[in-house]
Amino acid sequence: MRYKFPQIRTIDDVLPHIKDRPEFIVAEREFGTVINYMVSMADTFDMTGPDDLGGAIRRECRGLKFYPDGVIAARPFHKFFNIGEREETQPHLLDFTQEHTIMTKLDGSMLHPMKVGSNNRWMSKMGITDVALQVEEFVSLNTKYQNFAEWCIKNTLTPIFEWCSQKQKIVIDYPEDSLTLLAVRHNISGEYKKLS
Repeated sequence: MRYKFPQIRTIDDVLPHIKDRPEFIVAEREFGTVINYMVSMADTFDMTGPDDLGGAIRRECRGLKFYPDGVIAARPFHKFFNIGEREETQPHLLDFTQEHTIMTKLDGSMLHPMKVGSNNRWMSKMGITDVALQVEEFVSLNTKYQNFAEWCIKNTLTPIFEWCSQKQKIVIDYPEDSLTLLAVRHNISGEYKKLS
């Protein structure tokens, strides 16, 4: 099933669609609010069709960030599924003639920047965490990341990176720290921008 990403301008666009759903958390942080799913129930990410706004919004609740005034601040990856994991991702239903990108699966942590006051802070799905602080230290020594983050934030975009480090080992042991750009999304439309 192919659907259009829902527009999200404020937290009020999201809250009605996760009301009374205990698998989602709305966490107040010093920088604003995080909305994230904590567990996936059988129907958490179900959609009745491509126009199911509630289902589409719930698929966006994967580390959404909002400023204290409720305006959207960062929009990392939406919830996506493996080929064959759900009825809608069965191989015979996927149109591989459409433009697409195939990337190497990295074994790290998803991070993105967000403007907090006059600074850019790096965040995981739940906000400023220990792994986010590792990335902030790495970025402080690599100005190209700082400059790119600043440009994206000024243009209402969220750049999404994968952090791989021995300090944050998941399964694979990476010998050197790396921060790899995976995608760039528009905060309001959810559109993924083409990377060249």
